[in-house]
Amino acid sequence: MMAQLIKLYFKGKPNTSNTAVKKAYASLSSIAGIILNLLLCTAKIMTGFFSRSVAISADGFNNLSDAGISLMTLLGFQIARYGRGSTHPFGHGRFEWIMGIFASLAVVLMGGKLVQTSFQSIVSPQKPLFSVATIIVLVLSILVKGYMYFYNRQFAKITNSETLKATATDCISDAAATGAVLLSTVISHVTGWQIDGYCGVLVSAFIVIAGTKSLWEVLGRVMGQATDQSIIDDVLRTVKAYPEIAAVRNLMVHDYGFGYFVISLRIEGYRKDGEQFYNAIHEISCALYQQFHCDCFIQVDYLIDDDGVTAYLRDKVEFVLQKYSGKVSIDHFRLIESGDYTTISLDLLYPAELQKSEEVICREIEMELESENPQYRTIIKSILRRERYSSHRRNKSKNQEDNK
Repeated sequence: MMAQLIKLYFKGKPNTSNTAVKKAYASLSSIAGIILNLLLCTAKIMTGFFSRSVAISADGFNNLSDAGISLMTLLGFQIARYGRGSTHPFGHGRFEWIMGIFASLAVVLMGGKLVQTSFQSIVSPQKPLFSVATIIVLVLSILVKGYMYFYNRQFAKITNSETLKATATDCISDAAATGAVLLSTVISHVTGWQIDGYCGVLVSAFIVIAGTKSLWEVLGRVMGQATDQSIIDDVLRTVKAYPEIAAVRNLMVHDYGFGYFVISLRIEGYRKDGEQFYNAIHEISCALYQQFHCDCFIQVDYLIDDDGVTAYLRDKVEFVLQKYSGKVSIDHFRLIESGDYTTISLDLLYPAELQKSEEVICREIEMELESENPQYRTIIKSILRRERYSSHRRNKSKNQEDNK
């Protein structure tokens, strides 16, 4: 069915690398989710009312919450379509995440309310009425949720949307919850055990867990999480195709939601390759834009090609680190042209127990190097061996280093 809708919706084979096509896929998924969940909600609530089953009614309200999430997701996708402006220069893609937070909170609150209702059913139980229609509704619900899982998973891969990935996971949870309700209904009819309220608690727990998981995933995106390694690999492959580029540092991908991101990186080379180096930077910017449709900011660092001076200054840093019994090591030591100054840039790798001494170590190195020549300036990044952190000594801010 979804394949036919895609053909009608796009009128031909869609280009799934296009951002507009990805947004259309996401919108189609949300619309289908609203319709299917409302149908399931109506069928289950009516069945739960006539069969006096709290578990089936709770499952129906779960579908109602899913329809609400799909509606809010659709609204987020529609707002995400708006481009950049003077007020929001990076677009509106992150609005999808904001709507995801509200939707997830609504699911958690609804699940908590259903837990209370289910406990009341345990205290004052009523034997559910068994019917073939009840079994048919529950079985169809499981099949529909399974179908929704497959197309949401497929669309999530196409759009790289965390919301659709969470929706696919939620569909599996719903199918499992409905399976528990079906099992409870059959057991109650066969044995006479009144376990409907207990099953309602189980379904409500599924709802709360799914809502909490979805909330955690969205908050992870808002806080900032590691970029997809395939994007990092593609960027590095593009940059390293130019032999005049000596190294790539501080590669970062800033995600602004729903297919739009900004790439920033530092590229190192030598002044002798100035013209080729300059041309390579423009070629890289154009290649990344054509591949990802993103903005790209590249900082150029010209390295000083003097092995004697480099070795001498590195030895001075090693002298400072001797007091730490070899626990701190140096990585990526280099000298960079900075107008009238020479910037000495290096990474320090140290164990977690020396984290409190980070400021002292860095300050000692700065004093040792800058006392050698007032035209020297230092940039030191401190990286824990166990966990990867970056500490820029100039602005005291911490940034994750995606590429060393």
